[in-house]
Amino acid sequence: MSNTDLLQMTISELAPKIHSKEISPVELTEASLAAAETLQTDLNSFIAILHDRAMDQAREAETDISRGDYRGPLHGIPIGLKDNLATAGITTTLGTKVLADHVPEEDAEVVRRCRDAGAIIIGKENLEEFAAGATSNNPHFGAVHNPWGLDHIPGGSSGGGGANVASGVTFASLGTDLGGSVRLPGTFCGVVGLKQSFGRVSQRGLLVTSFNGDHIGPMTRSVADSALMLQVLAGNDPLDPSTVPVPVPDYSAHLGKGLKGLKMGVPSNHYFDMLDSEVEEAVRRSIAALEELGAELQEVSLPSMEYIGALRISAMADGIVTHEPFIKSNREDYGPDTLYRTIPGQFVLGRDYSKSLKVQRLIQEEYARVMQQVDFLITPTAPVPAPRIDAKYITMDGVEHRVRGPGSSLISRNTSPLNAIGLPAITVPCGVNKLGLPIGVQFITGPFEESLLFQVADCYEKVSPSQGLRPKVAVGT
Repeated sequence: MSNTDLLQMTISELAPKIHSKEISPVELTEASLAAAETLQTDLNSFIAILHDRAMDQAREAETDISRGDYRGPLHGIPIGLKDNLATAGITTTLGTKVLADHVPEEDAEVVRRCRDAGAIIIGKENLEEFAAGATSNNPHFGAVHNPWGLDHIPGGSSGGGGANVASGVTFASLGTDLGGSVRLPGTFCGVVGLKQSFGRVSQRGLLVTSFNGDHIGPMTRSVADSALMLQVLAGNDPLDPSTVPVPVPDYSAHLGKGLKGLKMGVPSNHYFDMLDSEVEEAVRRSIAALEELGAELQEVSLPSMEYIGALRISAMADGIVTHEPFIKSNREDYGPDTLYRTIPGQFVLGRDYSKSLKVQRLIQEEYARVMQQVDFLITPTAPVPAPRIDAKYITMDGVEHRVRGPGSSLISRNTSPLNAIGLPAITVPCGVNKLGLPIGVQFITGPFEESLLFQVADCYEKVSPSQGLRPKVAVGT
């Protein structure tokens, strides 16, 4: 089997072949590293490629598997890590000059779990500075390029991971999602991006995080692979009080089940209010496809979403608190967009912060009521396909919206609400626009119902027009 064939496979396809010793983790990792180094010039998707460490891990995995010590589907699989996840003894920059020499003493909990599962970490991936934005146009390490169109953004802030998974460099990448930062690279790069329920996965070791709504989640090439990744990541962490001690089911068990009898909620407001016409057409086709698969359509209303902008107040205050020590010591090392979107948080009053949390609670209650009426919601993931890297504004309904920096909320308007609400959400590719750029559809379920989320997403994935499509810049192209 050629390297190109190997690197186009999914984890679900590779795992049994690694287990049976038909595929070597060493050869697979060599192929992945070679692709990483070759495509780095075009994609700029890594901050650091960990060649020697990855090969050591691959040889260890091959030895363990050869003597019968197989740890599961991730054993011997090359993955990437966003460079805001702590890695012991390895520089973790958060994509900023401020922390260019920062070397953590211990791994993030999710990194430890991946290592224990036998995954091979091939590199730390490029991102928006401090994970604060939706473009991955990094002022210090350079912009990440979308493999479907190199002049376009890959989404952010986990852009390096999205580009790597889409192009065939990594089989999965871990990103972080505070306003859509896993799901936006998912939709813009044509891969699957998961934000599980808040409290399902430990945040310990996620650096300079928010106190309210940040998640660590996988980007993968298939829904089945997303389920395998969450199986490893999920579970209570006694050292992280944000995690919830609820049972972790077998996420792969629901794959292949049908949709007959499930109620599909289509929001009548907010999510479809501001959309590129090609995005709306693609998502409406997805809704029709799910109806053909047996899902029952039901329109739902979320009137409190009119006030979703108020949640920005608490987010601003969180931002200034997490950045305050760095702004005091290294203000001159910040990129301007990150600095200017952070500074206003110091002017948030305690009364306004409390009102923001009150609005958040009201919206959470509204979603809880709606999720009693339907089994899942379906929405566009992003209102537009990937903008150009050099774009400053997106024009929607005659109004200009900033692409990055202060006021750049259009791109994440359909993803960020789910961070504040805490419900699980997944994006799945649902076609491309006339320029050949991917479009994604977002599914949402009730809290800790990831098994149902995977069931719905898997059913749709099998009929998606994106099946078989590959980006312009990828392994073997």
